[in-house]
Amino acid sequence: MRGLTVRQFRMEDTDGLLALWDKCGITRWEPNPRQTIQKKMSHSPDGFLVGLRDEELVASVLVGYDGLRGWMYRLAVAPSSRRQGIGRAMVDSAENWLRGLGCVRAKLQVEERAREAVGFYERVGYEVQQHVSMSRWLVPADA
Repeated sequence: MRGLTVRQFRMEDTDGLLALWDKCGITRWEPNPRQTIQKKMSHSPDGFLVGLRDEELVASVLVGYDGLRGWMYRLAVAPSSRRQGIGRAMVDSAENWLRGLGCVRAKLQVEERAREAVGFYERVGYEVQQHVSMSRWLVPADA
């Protein structure tokens, strides 16, 4: 995508990232987004990607690999930058990161309240699978 630079997140990107996540509604689902950033940076910072256009942070994606499957989380594109290929470029960057680790399958989950994202992921080649997703908080959500 012309005019877009994708690189690893840097701590000085924090305010811009939080502003992006806020515009995209991600912070309303996230009890402590600063803690999410800190945890990702301490665990696998190379899988924390941001997209910049003219020095402005306009996109982000978190990527993880457990040795079996790759996972994408928190894909966000600024509302004013949508439908310009930025989301696809971020997915491509995440998939390339995973391929570089030898990953052969990427997965993601879309929360029910974010159903509009399903159409985007279908357009970039992902398919809906019929699974039951289960989780359990191991620590209180606000810890």
